[in-house]
Amino acid sequence: MLPARGGAGPCDRAQLCGARPTRGTLRRPVRLSVRGRPPRFAAITSWYLVFGYVLALAVYAFTFGHYIARVLGTGDVVARAASVVILGAFLAVNVRGVGASRLTEDSVVLAKLVILAVIAGIGLFAWSPHRLSPLADAGYLNVFVGAASIFIAYEGFELLSYDYDAIEQPARTLPRALYLSVLVVIAVYVAVTLSSQMLVPDSLIVAQREVAFATVGQEALGASGLWLATGAAVLATSSAVNATLFSTARLVRDLSDARELPPFLGRTPAGVPANAMWLLALLGAVFAMLPGIDELLAFASATFLGVFGLINHLHARTTDRTRERMLGHLGATTCAIAIIVLLAQLALHEPTTLALIAGCVLGVGALRLAFARNRPTDPHQH
Repeated sequence: MLPARGGAGPCDRAQLCGARPTRGTLRRPVRLSVRGRPPRFAAITSWYLVFGYVLALAVYAFTFGHYIARVLGTGDVVARAASVVILGAFLAVNVRGVGASRLTEDSVVLAKLVILAVIAGIGLFAWSPHRLSPLADAGYLNVFVGAASIFIAYEGFELLSYDYDAIEQPARTLPRALYLSVLVVIAVYVAVTLSSQMLVPDSLIVAQREVAFATVGQEALGASGLWLATGAAVLATSSAVNATLFSTARLVRDLSDARELPPFLGRTPAGVPANAMWLLALLGAVFAMLPGIDELLAFASATFLGVFGLINHLHARTTDRTRERMLGHLGATTCAIAIIVLLAQLALHEPTTLALIAGCVLGVGALRLAFARNRPTDPHQH
């Protein structure tokens, strides 16, 4: 699933961004998408993209809260409180400025990779091929359904492109960083997944899906493994919150500068888009209060499947290379199929979640329409 859907995305994003001359990477691909279409298509797409990142923040905060509650032996109230605390903590870090955010991110990523390597190594050392059987106990179609349902796990690399101005030699560095980030993530995902299979039965992973890695760590190293795995999960979700808040706030700032979002979101006192950060953190906390991780994952995954499909479509339309055009069409088509499959599954098994998704899609569209009717005419007034 990853090469077709996640892999085409970084290829397209790298090509779209590699020669971009102006701030706000999203603006170039979105504007490219309006050839032969109404301009509002680009604007609405931008709003849904930002909404997708709000849902991503909610997923990361939700997961953080439940790992904290699990290791402390407490309940749902503590989990929800911890979700709000982590968003507030990284809001404070990011409002302080770029230096504090980047130092924190580097430290957190390094620490979590070390812990993941230790636990994954223990699981792989206990390799037992029969633990992988059957490969698809519910059929191979459900492998596709599962990948679509957790597609949000494949997003994140594109956040690099929103910091275009802060990257040295971006036309050279950014494409390399995009490809490298995907390769590293593939290696980490495969290693952790296989080690989990070696250490813990499938039934237990499913039963404790919100805190599954903590169970894997406990099986590997006992009580110390529980704390190590919880630490890795906490660090992973923390760095995800930090990176998403940092980069999405700058995306919101650029969209505000382009008059696609309200002017107050583009204000940058001391060079920091603080208003955008506050709004993103607040909305993320609201959606983190949803009752379960399944609803959040399906909700966010459907959003990002749409966005990634658009990026693949854009690249297929704008590239002059036949191979890249074919890859873009493949990615866009696969994303479209995945959305249809995911929505069909939700209609059959989780109609409430599907209704929530439909309501939010309509709500975001209505807000965009109201904004378009009342937005200021002077692009420099903020």
